[in-house]
Amino acid sequence: MSTDRYIERVTSREATVKRPATIREVAALAGVSVATVSNALAGRRSVSGESSARIRAAAHRLGYRPGTATGAARTQTRQAIGLIVPDARNPFFAQVAHGVETVAQTFGWAVFLASADLDSAREADYLDRLAGAADGVLVCSTSGQTDQVQHLVDSGVAVVVCDERLAVTGAGGVFSDDEEAGRTAARHILDRGARRIAMIRGPEHLETARARRSGFRAELEVAGRSLPPWRSLASDYTIDGGRWAADQILASDPRVDAIFCANDLQAVGAAQAMRHAGRGVPEDVLVIGIDGISWAELTEPSITSVSRHPHQLGAEAARLLIEMVGEDAHARELMLPVSLVQRDSTRRVGGDGRTV
Repeated sequence: MSTDRYIERVTSREATVKRPATIREVAALAGVSVATVSNALAGRRSVSGESSARIRAAAHRLGYRPGTATGAARTQTRQAIGLIVPDARNPFFAQVAHGVETVAQTFGWAVFLASADLDSAREADYLDRLAGAADGVLVCSTSGQTDQVQHLVDSGVAVVVCDERLAVTGAGGVFSDDEEAGRTAARHILDRGARRIAMIRGPEHLETARARRSGFRAELEVAGRSLPPWRSLASDYTIDGGRWAADQILASDPRVDAIFCANDLQAVGAAQAMRHAGRGVPEDVLVIGIDGISWAELTEPSITSVSRHPHQLGAEAARLLIEMVGEDAHARELMLPVSLVQRDSTRRVGGDGRTV
């Protein structure tokens, strides 16, 4: 379509718009992505001449003016990714960050890492700062706050949401199959002969925690097993949280023979609580977690985990974000598979001396 004909097409739209146009409207009329509009108006070479002409014509007719608060008027690509994680001390997010950096270095990009320390106000501050310092922002959020992230997307900043879903329109997403992770954990301990099963859930406000709980319960129901409320507790995704919850479960049912934990840190804490209570792991109690953190193999005993492959999660998120910064690259979602990594916390020695 020629630029002249495109201008004719948008003239009627211009007449009806009374409020300031948004970058999303310009993108829709030009038939390109929001990121491409941002690149074109910033004068980046990654946008072809024809696309740039259409975008500028649409912006002119709609009266669109790029804002400066989010860096939409930058004059050159910084080749930088802003990465926000909820807690850099959590080894899962350390591995996510390593995956992001590995891909970024391959493309010659830098990574600006910010840890919100589980503080929503700090997360909001970092969103503002990184939007002005990077070409795109990769958000691993546990705050559940979406307004500011949506504003970034609407302002032309490429955004990819990683790990925990956010209700944001126009952002890319890379996630793990958390429901299948819960199912996989349940199948494994059932196969190991567990009967009095307990569950340490994650924080209820997190969709990932709810999905893992749902998958675990669903697989127990398939096997005809129930999970009474006194053997199901929620705790933080920490070692202390797992230790506390396991102590409570033992107090209510000392004969528990398996504990499913919604993440690996909880599983480490639960195994410690069993040992302190004189219960052997795995001789008396099986313990399994979810995440696939690398140092779960270094604990005593080493922790069986359903791996969500954090390094791959970060790598795919970085690859998608860099792609979205480029020309005509649209936001999309990826769902990554999970896999069981069996270690000592679920390996029992049978009567014939073999490990099962």
